[in-house]
Amino acid sequence: MTDKTRKDVSVSGHADGTSPGADSPRSTKAVNRRDYLRGTAVGVAGAGVAAIGMPTIAKAQNKTWKLKLQSNWTGIGIESQDRAAKLFVDRVKTLSGGRIEVTNFNAEVLLGIGETFRGVGTGVADLAITSSVYHRGIVPVGEYLWAVPFFPFTNVEFYEYEAYKPHGVMHLSYECSDEWGTMVSTRPITKYADFKGMKVRAFGIWADWLVHNGASIVTVPGGEVYTAIQTKILDAAAFGSPDAWAGMKLNEVCKYFINPSVVPYDVCELIMNLKTFNEMPPDLQEVMLSATRVHNLDLSALTIPTDARGRKKLADGGMETMMMPDDELNKAADWCWNRFLSLKGKVPHIDKMIEIYTEARALHKAYYGPKRLPT
Repeated sequence: MTDKTRKDVSVSGHADGTSPGADSPRSTKAVNRRDYLRGTAVGVAGAGVAAIGMPTIAKAQNKTWKLKLQSNWTGIGIESQDRAAKLFVDRVKTLSGGRIEVTNFNAEVLLGIGETFRGVGTGVADLAITSSVYHRGIVPVGEYLWAVPFFPFTNVEFYEYEAYKPHGVMHLSYECSDEWGTMVSTRPITKYADFKGMKVRAFGIWADWLVHNGASIVTVPGGEVYTAIQTKILDAAAFGSPDAWAGMKLNEVCKYFINPSVVPYDVCELIMNLKTFNEMPPDLQEVMLSATRVHNLDLSALTIPTDARGRKKLADGGMETMMMPDDELNKAADWCWNRFLSLKGKVPHIDKMIEIYTEARALHKAYYGPKRLPT
């Protein structure tokens, strides 16, 4: 990172251990909104005095780095996210020998979903578990990094770092969970044309496909889907895995669970303030990189059993699973892929992404052809 880039990145006093706003810096418990707001008044009053007494130059090796993590999906009923976040916080502290302490903030507490990317870049939060689709207005290609519907997951991490770096954000790792993008609906859906006239929560190319079939897109945070359906702001939504839908009790307001998932593996991410990362000594940088990659494995492993239990909870709660027929799925997959290819030259960085995904698509077909198991 150049000196000029460093000067352009705004960051709060978190790197030196001040970390205002965390009511218990050594705790691994997530912070909810009420506790955070109650503690903020005291923290702000003392911030100026703490800054005056801060050494101009501190040895990075001797610091205790107190980092604020904004999780976009903890505290809203998703078991796999809650458990994986706690494991991450504990692991960072253990691997760093106590030199890094992370406080997790539940969804919408420190930063709203739409504020997360910019908030990490400016240092309001040091870390975030989020989705690239939420910052598509800042990094337009983020809308397509999240998912090309029905497309197999591939690794574009080297490219994502280059896209995020100008915004003061470090891409640490992906967060790949089990199926995501399954849909719930207040009406039965047997073909995509059935979405005509419905108000649906969806993003990216999948939203384009639903609009193509006559739906209207309404944007609400994932944690507010229940209320939005209950109050008829939405008729259907793409957001969760079975674990998420069950944890949020969507069976209480939606009768139909539309399958299969449009995103076989959800591709979210862990990001960090770039200036803070660069100021860390190399061993602690490696702690952050390694811990986030293990977090990815934690979540991938957790979502398989939690989703299996989630499906049962939804069925026991009266939700009917509806499977889209193969001809509808093939039609949707072809349309979405061609829509993706049509973006060539129209979005910054999209051409490289198309190149990577095209190659991965061919490899995926060659790999799964001879490995297909009997059903």
